[in-house]
Amino acid sequence: MALRNKLHSLPKADVHNHFHLSGAVELLKEHYPDVQFETPGSFDGFDGMMHFIIQHVNALMQSSDDVIMLMDIGIRSSINDNVKHLEASVDLGLKKYFDNSLEALINAVGQLKEKYKTEIDFRPEIGIKKSSELDEVYRDGIVCIESEVFTGIDLYGEESYQDLSGFKEIFQEARARSKKTKVHIGEFSDAQSIVDAIETLGPDEIQHGIRAADSEETIQLILDRKIRLNICPHSNVALKAVSSLKEHPMRKLYDEGVIITINTDDHLLFNSTITDQFEDLIQQGMFTFEEIDEIRKNAIQGF
Repeated sequence: MALRNKLHSLPKADVHNHFHLSGAVELLKEHYPDVQFETPGSFDGFDGMMHFIIQHVNALMQSSDDVIMLMDIGIRSSINDNVKHLEASVDLGLKKYFDNSLEALINAVGQLKEKYKTEIDFRPEIGIKKSSELDEVYRDGIVCIESEVFTGIDLYGEESYQDLSGFKEIFQEARARSKKTKVHIGEFSDAQSIVDAIETLGPDEIQHGIRAADSEETIQLILDRKIRLNICPHSNVALKAVSSLKEHPMRKLYDEGVIITINTDDHLLFNSTITDQFEDLIQQGMFTFEEIDEIRKNAIQGF
C-alpha cells in the first residue's frame, strides 16, 4: 500500500488515450446504474476488442449527451489518478452522434477543455481511423487542425499490411501548424511496418511500437529520429500482443535507450490506471521505482 500511495501521489501524464473509452468502470456505473458493464479481462486480439466495443460501448451511445458524458468521465478518471497532462484522441467518427456536425463535436470537446482547465492540462488530438475515407479525413481534419481546440493528430486502426501514404498530406498539414503527430503501429504488426510508417508519415511519436524490439535497425531508426514510444502494457497483455508483463519487450527497448512512456490506452476496456501499471511493473521486477520515475518524467516533462 505504501508503494501504491507513493506512485499515486506522483504527477503523471497519459499520452496514449482514446478519449471516449478512457473512463473508469466505476464512474461509468454511477451515471448508468442500469447498465451491466463488465470488462472481460482479455480479448481475442484487436478484432475481439472491436467486437466488445460495438456490443457494449456503442450501445451506451444513443446521443451526443452520452458521448459527452463518456468523455467527461474519462477526464475525471485521469484526474482521480493524479494525471496532470492528458493527450487524448477524439475519433472524428463521433460526429455522427452530433447530427453529423463536426462543429458541434469540436465545441463539445472545447467546453470540456475549458471546464477542467484548472485541474488538468488536457490536449485533445484528432483521432483518425485508417479505414476512413481519405477525402473526409482531409476535409474534417483541416477544420480540426485550424480550430483552437486540437493540439495533435493520432492515426489508428488495423496495423498489418496498411498503405499509409494517403494520410501523408494530413500529417504534413498538422506539422505545418505545429500539431503533434502520432501513429499506431507495431503492436500486432512487425518491425518493418514501423519503419514504413516512420518513412511515410514522419510521426513525432508512435503509439505502441513494441515490435521494434525485434529489429536492431528499427531501434536505431527510432533513436536517430528521437521518436518516443507511448506504450500501454496492460492493454498489450489483454489483447494478447504479448503473453505477460514479464515477456513484454519494453524492457529491451528501455535498455537500448528508446524513450518510452506508460499509458492507459482504453481505461474503460482494460480497467487499469497508470498507477496500476507502474505498481505491477515494479512488483514483477520489470523496473525499479527509480526507472519508473524516469519513464514517468518522459511523459510529463516540458508541460
